[in-house]
Amino acid sequence: MIQRAAFPAVATLLVLCPGSGAAHADTLTLPSGVEARHHDTIFDEDLAAIRKRYVVPRVGEPASLYAGDADRVFEDMLWLCETQIAASLLDGVDPSAEGWNAAVISMMDRPLEFGARDAEVVQLFEWFDLTMDGCEIEMDLYHE
Repeated sequence: MIQRAAFPAVATLLVLCPGSGAAHADTLTLPSGVEARHHDTIFDEDLAAIRKRYVVPRVGEPASLYAGDADRVFEDMLWLCETQIAASLLDGVDPSAEGWNAAVISMMDRPLEFGARDAEVVQLFEWFDLTMDGCEIEMDLYHE
């Protein structure tokens, strides 16, 4: 059972927290130098996962530095997980101590509502386990 001392109970399984409406207020420069804008945060209680979604226009550009460089994309996603997941909670709160076991970092080349499908939107996802050491790549039967 997941306990949420910091969050009120909700009737739905997902709690959406959109990014601010201020232009570029949530823009981050990733380690690769690419800019990412926070789109929304979803507290997925069914999966005990915090989903952080970012708009990264360069993801959809064939000639961008991301093209064919999975390591660079992964390093940026790991950085987002390690620096932004804890920022989703109250200061000093350990996500795993609050029952959150995983984080999903998503990058899309343009905004898309969670759960919507659009063949024109490029989306990348990575699932991380939240451990005492931070974010670790999810290794399950599919990765063996």
